[in-house]
Amino acid sequence: MKENNPEKYYLLQYSRFKEIGGYKHKTKRGELVRNLLEKQTADFLHENKINYAYEPLVNINKKYFFPDFLIGDKIIIECTMWRGESKAYKLKEKIKHLKKKYKVFVLIPKSLYKYYKILNNHLIIGFDEFVPVAQTFPSAKTQRREQ
Repeated sequence: MKENNPEKYYLLQYSRFKEIGGYKHKTKRGELVRNLLEKQTADFLHENKINYAYEPLVNINKKYFFPDFLIGDKIIIECTMWRGESKAYKLKEKIKHLKKKYKVFVLIPKSLYKYYKILNNHLIIGFDEFVPVAQTFPSAKTQRREQ
C-alpha cells in the first residue's frame, strides 16, 4: 500500500497514531489538540476567522508530513513545547522540505528559545509575538475575495 497508494497509507498510519497521540485539549472549534500552545493557536485563528486545517496531510516531492496548522495553501505553523535540541533538529529537517512550498513558522514558548535558536528564520517566540504575525494571515473573508 505504501508504494501503490502512499496517501492512503500515510492517512491510515496517521489515524492509528492519533488514537494513541495524547490529544487532551479541546479547541473552541471542537477539535482535540496535543498541547496548550496548539489550543491557544487554534482558538486565536478561529476567533479571528482565519481558516486553517489542523494536522493535514501535506505531500512535497513524495515526502509526507502532518504539520500542526495549514493556513490556506501557503502558510504552515508548527507549535512545539518540547524541551531539548533534538526536536529542533527534527523540525529543521522537516522545514527544509516544507519551505519548498510554504512559508513556515515555528511557534515556541519564550522559555524554550535556547533549544530552538537554530530555527531563527522561522521562529515566533511566544504568543505575544505570534498575534501580530497571525493578523497578517488571510481571513476567511479575504480568502473568499481571492477566489
